[in-house]
Amino acid sequence: MARVVSIELISRLATLYPTLEPGQINPWSFVAATAFSASNFPEAVPLVFQYALKELDIHSERLLLARKFRDALFKSGILSGYPKAINALVRLNGIMPDDLKDTTPLRDSRSTEELTDVGQNYFDRTYGDTAISVQNLIKEACPDLDTFSTAFAYGYVYSFAGVLSPAETSFATVAALIPSDVPRQIDWHLRGAVRNGASIEELKAVRQISIEASQAAGVRWMNEIPEIAIL
Repeated sequence: MARVVSIELISRLATLYPTLEPGQINPWSFVAATAFSASNFPEAVPLVFQYALKELDIHSERLLLARKFRDALFKSGILSGYPKAINALVRLNGIMPDDLKDTTPLRDSRSTEELTDVGQNYFDRTYGDTAISVQNLIKEACPDLDTFSTAFAYGYVYSFAGVLSPAETSFATVAALIPSDVPRQIDWHLRGAVRNGASIEELKAVRQISIEASQAAGVRWMNEIPEIAIL
């Protein structure tokens, strides 16, 4: 049976995030798109983008929205799997106006050593006083995973703040993790979002948007979705 995303659902998701000042891009849309992508429902991504795009008239704001969608989906691929991210990005690109497309990468090339330094700093910022214990857990489980996580996941992918802010990167991370039914990692990144500058009100909205989008995509959880812990 084909899944359908109604305009009523998209409209509801748009109301869940706090109202922002004019000129700011509301994260609700790329949060919802990321949750749909991670839920293996890429066909919903263009519908969310087109709905959000209608609210913007200024070209610079429309371009920034498009870039936030692309960067959120790209960043989410580390967690939900790049096949899902690719499918969502291809669907998005299929309806993207030519003047909102990028033809070259936004990230600069760096050496592995530079990426490792940047990634370690971003990892430490995100995990705070739990950074050492979390990193040791990863390193003991698989040293190669620790190297990849530090240099490439956190160094190349997550730390780039030219499109998404650190808080918005955490939003995309949470949106990818919630449909994946991984409570330990959801809790880590709900806490990390606060360390990266998100307010509790914003984070509650991101959590709820992700849950409702995932439910619409047919996700069913075996585990409880963690609540937001106040640090």
